[in-house]
Amino acid sequence: MKHSDARQLLLVRHTHDSEAEVKYYVHGTAGWRLRGKGVAFIGRNGIGKIREGDAMTPLGELRAIGAFGILPDPGCTLPYRRVVEGTIACDEEGPFYNRIVQVPQDGKANGEKMWKLSPEYDYGLETDYNSDCIYPMGSAIFVHCKGAKSYTGGCIALDKHLMKKILMTADSGLRISIQ
Repeated sequence: MKHSDARQLLLVRHTHDSEAEVKYYVHGTAGWRLRGKGVAFIGRNGIGKIREGDAMTPLGELRAIGAFGILPDPGCTLPYRRVVEGTIACDEEGPFYNRIVQVPQDGKANGEKMWKLSPEYDYGLETDYNSDCIYPMGSAIFVHCKGAKSYTGGCIALDKHLMKKILMTADSGLRISIQ
């Protein structure tokens, strides 16, 4: 593992098409312990993200930088942002690109209307993908709950019970390794 401060690890291993195997580990006094596993949905076009709109999940290691959700905070250690009407994930070029922002109805930023996407955004993790917010490298790469589709636009979608478990145990030491 690259980062010595990692205390939790979400391994995402692409298996085929838009599916991946996930394993969630937590490090404690007895070493690394598996805390959950399952099948995840990833980008409709698989892995290897190159640019905005390619429907691919990035390869490599990401850090969790915050948590969010339509539902109330389940007891996160990470900063938790409540998704309410007007919360968007900005995907257009400009000062808000690749940021979650609160926009009034006549706001000057557009993007994914997060408050309308339940169960997907009932719970989620914000990652440091494209942390310099360079357009059009890609935006809004989250780990979130599964919805009706068997793919995402580039995020990693987990079963809701696993997503909630991760939120309740993760801190700034969570690493997401996508292979």
